[in-house]
Amino acid sequence: MRLKLSFRTLCPSVIDPNYSYQLASAIYRAIEKAEPKLSMELHLPNVPKFFTFSKLMIPKKRIEGDKIIAESEEVHLFFSSIRNEIAHKLVVGLFMKPEIKLGSSKLLLSQVEILEEKKITDNEKFVTLSPINVSKAENGKAVDLYPTQREFYEVLKQNLIKKYVLLHGKEPESEEIEFKPISFKPKRIKIKETWHRCVEMVFEAKGNPELLEIGYKAGFGAKNSMGFGMVKVV
Repeated sequence: MRLKLSFRTLCPSVIDPNYSYQLASAIYRAIEKAEPKLSMELHLPNVPKFFTFSKLMIPKKRIEGDKIIAESEEVHLFFSSIRNEIAHKLVVGLFMKPEIKLGSSKLLLSQVEILEEKKITDNEKFVTLSPINVSKAENGKAVDLYPTQREFYEVLKQNLIKKYVLLHGKEPESEEIEFKPISFKPKRIKIKETWHRCVEMVFEAKGNPELLEIGYKAGFGAKNSMGFGMVKVV
């Protein structure tokens, strides 16, 4: 299920650019309010959560120092999950408590829209709505990768396969996927006290449509539930 969540805000509002963790926390709290059992499941460590969300879309803004000054009376974000019950419980929880805090700023839920999902084929072109994070384990640490590194694409592929197996309880019939970057922009985003390298991208993907659908609905790469890896088809 794919949602557009719109919020009213005081104008202007001061927002920390590294707001992803605060948004993720608000999403988890809303799900917990609606369904505590599901929230406990989503808090299990080291497993995909099967949902992702976009950057905060602010039609009119400016940057002052290290802060975003939102000058729009309404902002929105997109949310996607391959498990419809997650999106449903999120909406229920947000209606129960429609206010989200981002530091000193408050967002008040004004509208929820269910968006049409595209039928994913074996050849798609995607653009990121939130940056993709791809990482590998090296000497006990997570090392973030960029599209200029060959490993980036193999790790991206294996991440989709892992999600597929955990979701369906079986291996995919085909593991064939090929990624072709068209453009990308490196980014750094802070989650708690850790900086993560990531990329905003436009890319083509060919191969097993079931695996591409996982990326489209649940996010490409890692840390999807922290606001990484959401895409749309272009």
